[in-house]
Amino acid sequence: MEKSAIKDTSYEKTLRDVLEQLSLKIDSLAKLNERILDAQMEILRLLKENSESTYSKENADMPDAMALWSLPSSLRRTMLAIYKLGEATAGDLSNETERLRAVESALANQLVRLGYLRRKRLGRKVYFYVENDTGEG
Repeated sequence: MEKSAIKDTSYEKTLRDVLEQLSLKIDSLAKLNERILDAQMEILRLLKENSESTYSKENADMPDAMALWSLPSSLRRTMLAIYKLGEATAGDLSNETERLRAVESALANQLVRLGYLRRKRLGRKVYFYVENDTGEG
């Protein structure tokens, strides 16, 4: 019986040591997490200050980064092409993105339905564009 009591004691000591180590690691992770959250809050504060101070008519037509990141990559690629071209047909978008015209047409029409783009028809051609705050394309 004495041998099993000794084994239990060494097992308990080992277990206690492991638990203490885990506790220390959890504490250090919690501190690290706090530092990361503080750094993220500082970054957000600086971004907000910077965006407010650099806002201009020139930047007014630029896409909202969070809105773009919320889109699937296929739609995001089409949106970036529209911002680069300003106003484009599905064929223009196709040349820019190197995807099929039918694919770009479907994606641009989906972006119209989602409210990201507007479209206008001139004769047989349909042009896609981002409407700015003044209501113009």
